[in-house]
Amino acid sequence: MSEHVVITGASSGIGAALARELGKSGARLTLVARRRDLLEALAAEIGPSCRVLAHDLADPDSVPALLAAIEAGHGAIDVLVNNAGMENTGATAAADIEGCKKLLQLNLVTPILLMRELLPGMLARGSGMFVNVASVAALVPPPLQTYYAASKAGLAAFSEATRGELAGSGVHFLTVYPGPVTTPMGEASYAALGGRDNVPKVPEGSPQVLALRIRRAMDKRRKRLIYPRFYVMSRWMPWLGRWMVDRFGPKLPPAPPA
Repeated sequence: MSEHVVITGASSGIGAALARELGKSGARLTLVARRRDLLEALAAEIGPSCRVLAHDLADPDSVPALLAAIEAGHGAIDVLVNNAGMENTGATAAADIEGCKKLLQLNLVTPILLMRELLPGMLARGSGMFVNVASVAALVPPPLQTYYAASKAGLAAFSEATRGELAGSGVHFLTVYPGPVTTPMGEASYAALGGRDNVPKVPEGSPQVLALRIRRAMDKRRKRLIYPRFYVMSRWMPWLGRWMVDRFGPKLPPAPPA
């Protein structure tokens, strides 16, 4: 029987691309996001093995009910892809407090609780996989993305630490560190920084290529994936990445005269 793969944040961008990629392999998919219309259109494209569940993942208290609803459809979850996320690019001191809470819940708290709920069953079966979509921002946090970088660093830390803890258990963790990828969320971030012309030109990937590489990394049970490859230096030469971000990264505009 094909694996049951759950992808959060599957309505667009990386999540939608990965759903299409994994759909080709015959996986039984459950796609979770807020926008039902986009999910249903994607499921119609992928085929009858794909189910959808419209759900607000920023509510961590609903995790047990969410998992029960998911497993009522395709059965026990073999692979969970924690992809859902949001950004709030802008000045740290001016960030909306409620928006900050929502971001931390969506990007960090809910993924951790989903993994915590699923781990005992996977350990009992001796199999399972978590694919955690973090960010290069977790390795080299950029200015004006404070909360996003902190949330992704937390997710990456949980993913990497638990992978080491459970080595040999049959439960695998793949941590994905995307750099800039052309997605609606990425475009919104550029807009918040005043447009692409105000941001240094850097290597940028596509969600389709990233989805293919994630599938291959899953098949090979790799520990981590950094894409585009240019950003591998962020892991192995963090001092260089830090220097580049400090030197060329986005800055706050000068304050108006008093």
